[in-house]
Amino acid sequence: MSAPVSLYFSDFADERGRVDYYWSRLRSLDVPVPETTFVSLESTEEGYRWDTDEILAFMADRDRHRAFVRTQYKAATVRLREGSFVSRRDADAVDRTVASLLNQNDEQGWPHGDSLVVREWLDLDFCRFPSHSCHPSVRFFVDDGGLLGGTPCRPDASEMVCAGRYEYVAPILEGVSFETPRRYAERIAAEFSEATWGVDFVLDARGDWYCTEFNFNGVYWNRLEERWWDMCGQGDFEPLGPTELHSAALWGLRPASADDDRDRWW
Repeated sequence: MSAPVSLYFSDFADERGRVDYYWSRLRSLDVPVPETTFVSLESTEEGYRWDTDEILAFMADRDRHRAFVRTQYKAATVRLREGSFVSRRDADAVDRTVASLLNQNDEQGWPHGDSLVVREWLDLDFCRFPSHSCHPSVRFFVDDGGLLGGTPCRPDASEMVCAGRYEYVAPILEGVSFETPRRYAERIAAEFSEATWGVDFVLDARGDWYCTEFNFNGVYWNRLEERWWDMCGQGDFEPLGPTELHSAALWGLRPASADDDRDRWW
């Protein structure tokens, strides 16, 4: 455990939460990441405009029949499969998924960042229930060039997959080592030493780890609850999150007005 996490005041439109803020640097490291491209997203009077053909070309060039789509800031917030999983290489499927993604995130007040992030579909189906999202994963927290820790604090791959697991994943689960993503997180920490992040890793059904996302580990003012919240989910790492570690500094502190940028997103 290194020094306590730094304290940053922020909101969910912070550029450090954008995929393209960290993507080129992350891709240059010896860390596995999904194949990814960026597709322009334009706001219009009627809604949004995106290039469906560009998404289809990305899938065709890589011989991918499915894809994952998100905005610069967030995947679909409510119905992930409906708004982020492109189930086939077809224009209607692409447009239906992107429209759902944007509608869902608009309803939650999330910014989009003027482009879509299109990725290869990682096979994370460890069980036979389509509505489940149970697969081995871990979030590490990095700050000032060091690794603070992770959540779950004591990860167990077999506990992360339900009783409906496919039989063929049993040996994969038995052989999972969380030291592998930890080593990747240490490399990321050394490169991204200018601030603090939660860094997500997932294990696919072939037994390969991927770094899928950064979350800026700042604090924001939740106007509904009228208190500071962590921007990045802490899981069982919560006692070491910024709002807990800096509770004395945050006590009685609040944005100057309801129009303050830190008060916009909740």
